[in-house]
Amino acid sequence: MQPDIFIGSLRLSEPVIALTGMLIALTCAYSWKQLAPRVQRVPAQFWVRLFFGMMGASALVGAVFGHLFYYKAGFTGKFISWSLSILSLAAMAQAALAHKRQYEPDAPGHPWLSGLNLALMLLAVGISGFRREFHWVEAHSAIAMVGFVAPIEIYLLRKYKASGSNLLLWSLPVAVLAVLPHVFKWSPSVWFTYFDVGHLILCVSLWLILRGAIRLAPEGV
Repeated sequence: MQPDIFIGSLRLSEPVIALTGMLIALTCAYSWKQLAPRVQRVPAQFWVRLFFGMMGASALVGAVFGHLFYYKAGFTGKFISWSLSILSLAAMAQAALAHKRQYEPDAPGHPWLSGLNLALMLLAVGISGFRREFHWVEAHSAIAMVGFVAPIEIYLLRKYKASGSNLLLWSLPVAVLAVLPHVFKWSPSVWFTYFDVGHLILCVSLWLILRGAIRLAPEGV
């Protein structure tokens, strides 16, 4: 994807891709810290904070072992990053379920949906590791965000005018925009590839998730 650079005898592979990946990790770390004072009383914010923690760890591991030192870490480094990403999206799906419980604590189906979310998470980790194919990670991301987060937040926004739902929903088309450079393999430069374009757009999506998560608390909390 990018030429290696050398600092003395130290070889760094895909350096700019790793750098923009670290920017995702920094965005997640900032978001994780911003939500710290809020999670004890609002379960939905607890799960979003877990999402940011796992996603940040995934981005950092991916940057270091999936790009900079992939020639040493091999597939193991990528798989750890993939698994953390899958866990993070499962946490985001669980956040949507917790948000719904704020408005409908006695609604049937919540335990069943949580169990389905867990099963899909484990299945995605298993298949992606066995097949060594990233598109299983992408498929799980789509299921978590389009199958869980989008319909739940649309429902809450329409029925209850739920605070924060609109920003969470706006994060989804922005996340789709982050995928398009990968789909079309659009790279402005060998030093600024479609990975880098996607990483920067994803940071905007993460910022929208943070702003939406801050507003998930019920009034008075």
